[in-house]
Amino acid sequence: MTSNELTASLEVEIPICQKLNIISAFVSKPAVIWLEKLVDNTSVCIVGRFSPKDFIDGASSIDAVRKCLLSGYVVKCLPNLHAKIYQIDDELIFTGSANMTGKGLALVNDGNLEACTKVTPSDNTKAFIQRIINVSLNITVAMLNKMQKIIDEFEKVDSVKVPDTWPEDIMPKIKDIFVSDFPLSKPGNNHELYEVNPSLEFAVIEANTSNFTYDQTLFKSSKAYCWLKKILIEHTGDRDLGFGQVSSLLHDALCDDPAPYRRDIKGIQSNLYEYLTLYAFDEVEVYVPGRRSQVLKYIKQ
Repeated sequence: MTSNELTASLEVEIPICQKLNIISAFVSKPAVIWLEKLVDNTSVCIVGRFSPKDFIDGASSIDAVRKCLLSGYVVKCLPNLHAKIYQIDDELIFTGSANMTGKGLALVNDGNLEACTKVTPSDNTKAFIQRIINVSLNITVAMLNKMQKIIDEFEKVDSVKVPDTWPEDIMPKIKDIFVSDFPLSKPGNNHELYEVNPSLEFAVIEANTSNFTYDQTLFKSSKAYCWLKKILIEHTGDRDLGFGQVSSLLHDALCDDPAPYRRDIKGIQSNLYEYLTLYAFDEVEVYVPGRRSQVLKYIKQ
């Protein structure tokens, strides 16, 4: 269905539903104003990406998020979000390319050309949506005020590179890890998902390769490296961790649903090891004993 057909369908379903989950990378004020006119005693949860760059570029609106919070909606943030899903109770889902924005829902004259589908959710689909909601971080008015202050400072200065993520005191790192938190390609190589979602940590790293010191800092603060470093520090075995052992631990730690195949995990793990030798050589030693696979050893600081 087109944007107009999606909007028309939502205008029928939302006023009579009890629970509405909206998962959308971008959220704008025209769409929130539209939504408020439809909601009647409905529990609303909105999950967005809400990066500093999104607000600066106008892809999302802080005013829109504030309006949602004042209306009593639950608003959450997931930094690597790209999905667009509208879930009506447990019975109906609309999904496709349409963000919850004026253009995405054809609420303005220059709306986007979108393609969406109406589906009946399976148990796995509902569990997947709930997992997205569960791992996302709640946004509060106090947090939003801090975001606004940072955005205002950036808007006062020309030619300042806007960061893709918020400071830790505003947006703590989400502890759950996904495949997208790991390098999807080797150092120096771009990946198509980095273009789609430039806020992914390794997309940011690849965008800053001209500044080694800054890139090294980005890598050492990434969720992938922090997870691996924690594993190495807590390891108490007589031998250092081999490639297979790390693969098994990573497979169990990833929250993707469905879980990725082990061969795919070995691919992102291999990419991560190359980043280790490039940016974390002073903290982690990667070596190959004899002809066996790579082994990791944490160098105590």
